[in-house]
Amino acid sequence: MSAVRSVLFWALFGGLAGTWTGGLVSRAFLPWFNTPGNGIMSQCACEPLAISTVAHTLQIQLGGLFTGALVFSVLAIVLGAGRKRKVEPSAPATPPAAAA
Repeated sequence: MSAVRSVLFWALFGGLAGTWTGGLVSRAFLPWFNTPGNGIMSQCACEPLAISTVAHTLQIQLGGLFTGALVFSVLAIVLGAGRKRKVEPSAPATPPAAAA
């Protein structure tokens, strides 16, 4: 059960990391994506542009969530999260010596 819990923890961590990364990437990507090409003049239709920008941001964050969860789950499985370490057998304890 410890291995499953560990993999789920890393999947959650990866999902959150992917969401944050998606949010940071979308800040740079969306203005470029919504800029018209060279020589094209556009007059802003602000409401649809705002709605599509938010939709694109959420799509990128959702993709980051799933990608991060998948990557960190695979890493947790490959790196052996939750596996018990082999413990070397210790020498048997010696009984205390009798007082003379």
